[in-house]
Amino acid sequence: MFDALTIKDAWPIAWLKRMFVAIIGTLLVIGAISAHRAWVQVRSLDLKAPQTLAAGSIVEIAVVSSGRTMLDVDVELIQGSHSEKLFRLHLRGNELGFFDPRPRDGSQTATLTKETLAGFQPGPARLRAVATGREQFTRLPPPTVREMDVNIQ
Repeated sequence: MFDALTIKDAWPIAWLKRMFVAIIGTLLVIGAISAHRAWVQVRSLDLKAPQTLAAGSIVEIAVVSSGRTMLDVDVELIQGSHSEKLFRLHLRGNELGFFDPRPRDGSQTATLTKETLAGFQPGPARLRAVATGREQFTRLPPPTVREMDVNIQ
């Protein structure tokens, strides 16, 4: 029952079978890498700002994504119950997200104005950056959050 085949495949058929096995194996490896990139969408998120915020202060974010899908980063200034969104960065994914393993990076800066800081009182506040990916495999990954304590003049 488990003896070797008595009839061997013709060489084109044997070559075709080997080629299919190699292609399927390659696609499985690419799929495993792509599944990890879908699971971990935000690779890094950096938030930079001076410790004391005044008119003219610069707030900067830098984000690196897996490139599998789109990513949104919201930056807001919070003091007590008052919060104000400073800006939003939208980072696009790669054209062929499944096959293209290159990471995508983006950065944005914003200069605070008197009008932006008018709704806040002088004193301690919190600067928050939240990076949110997209749903993959019916799972929305948790947002990546970076916070920084600042003082408003």
